[in-house]
Amino acid sequence: MLEDSLRSMFSERVESPPLINDPASAAIRRGRAARRRRAAASSVAAALALVVTVGGIVSLREVSIPGNGGREGSAIAFNGQPESTPTNPAVEPQPTVDTGIGLDLWAGNRLWTMDGRTLPLTGVGTVSQIYRVPTGWIYGGTAGIRFMRPDGTSISLRGNDDRWVLSPGGDQLAFVIDTVLYVARVSSSGLAVRTMTPVPAGISPVAFLGQQVVITEESRGFDLVTQNRVYQANWNNKITAVYGSPQGKTLIGLVPGTGPAQRPCLAELQASDTGLVVARTGTCVLDPKLDTTGGRITPDGGWVAEHRAEDVRLVDLTQALAGQDRTVLCPIRTTVAPAWADERTLLAADDRGVVRCGVDGTEKVVPLPSGVTAQWQFVPKLTSNQPAG
Repeated sequence: MLEDSLRSMFSERVESPPLINDPASAAIRRGRAARRRRAAASSVAAALALVVTVGGIVSLREVSIPGNGGREGSAIAFNGQPESTPTNPAVEPQPTVDTGIGLDLWAGNRLWTMDGRTLPLTGVGTVSQIYRVPTGWIYGGTAGIRFMRPDGTSISLRGNDDRWVLSPGGDQLAFVIDTVLYVARVSSSGLAVRTMTPVPAGISPVAFLGQQVVITEESRGFDLVTQNRVYQANWNNKITAVYGSPQGKTLIGLVPGTGPAQRPCLAELQASDTGLVVARTGTCVLDPKLDTTGGRITPDGGWVAEHRAEDVRLVDLTQALAGQDRTVLCPIRTTVAPAWADERTLLAADDRGVVRCGVDGTEKVVPLPSGVTAQWQFVPKLTSNQPAG
């Protein structure tokens, strides 16, 4: 039976080590780190022989674990153990109060929610990132990835690896084990694997684009993997950065600029028969020294935040892609990575607390909740209403 074979594959797998803001940027950083650490492994290759392969594509419907609540959202933990029950107890009910910030905060292995609660982040070692999704939180660290429900209970999604990315709506997870790209639906019950596609060694998924997953390999650039199709390489090394896919429709990225300033140009990227291509190029207003893994885009794709040394510049993407330069300054020397609370409000921070900067130029300071520790960060929120595949 396919399910028995998969269960055996996952239980026999043994892997070693490791996993902040928009998923594409974080995935690129994780992929680079993983390539520096990863040793050659072939344990999955033997297990894949148990799965029927047609035309080079290994494809599953949705894997179900008996007694785990049916097909949709049934749980498989890719560190080897199916989990039908949470491994940590629910947190005692706490009084709630709106913090006024607009996003959750995290530091170390602790989460401070928008409604004033404090929850532990357990089971992944040192937490390196976390995302708010419609039904809870997905967080990862040195020992894996977990899904935490609003009551504080959590389940394992998969084991150690740095190469993974979430869809814009937070309901799908793409990850690589050895030379196979998996796409799975995420729910409060765990992962339901949808497709598995053989891919070249060393690639990392960085974004979703409809039914496709954008992948990168540092020396080659960017490419697309279409679910349920044989992967055909069409690398584009003219694209220098991918910032993400608002609502899963198009990608925003950077391409090299021309002229003496050598400023990178914002670009709209789309899928084609020849891979990922530039649909249109906009203004070239960004700092050429910008950390290209630091782009942050509003959920609707209307604005991008450029984090600079002295301030944060908000760039109107609609105008920029039309060749017009419209920017708004958030004059905050932010001490944390900025993040969007919604389509019109960027969050930054200084010694006064959290600063809410509006695209209309307004500012509002909000104090930090009591007990928030040093080195805290904003928790990005993935709430797209558009399915990413």
